[in-house]
Amino acid sequence: MDILSLVAGFLLGVVATYLVSAFLLKSDQQKASGTAAKVVVTGDIRNLFDQLWQAHEHLLNEMKQDLDNPDFKFHREFYVLKKDWGWNRWGFHRKGPCLAYFIDDHGDLPSLLDKLASYGLINQVGEADKKSTKFQLSEKLIELLRGKK
Repeated sequence: MDILSLVAGFLLGVVATYLVSAFLLKSDQQKASGTAAKVVVTGDIRNLFDQLWQAHEHLLNEMKQDLDNPDFKFHREFYVLKKDWGWNRWGFHRKGPCLAYFIDDHGDLPSLLDKLASYGLINQVGEADKKSTKFQLSEKLIELLRGKK
């Protein structure tokens, strides 16, 4: 083995060790800062939820009651529609019970849904038909609703 190969191998080993350690340290730092950020965001979301609860207590309380119902314990999707649209009339057929909230009952429903979606607490997952919209509840929102007294 000549000296040039020995030096090249040594330098490659040093560079590889440096890159691996830098990658691992960076990953640990990101995890640590991500955890701290998550705690702040969780506190912010809880404060936001409390504000939303005050402004939209009737609707959020209805959602809470639905999730407390054993029939809907594991439901994560819900539909938004008007009462006079009639699901079967528009060709929408669903087997079994489902969660639905009506714009007729909650005039503030669209604004609340926008706020919840902007904070990632719900996601629009599609349209059941041209007259209704389907949303999915996040686990965080479910936790917040179930924790509300």
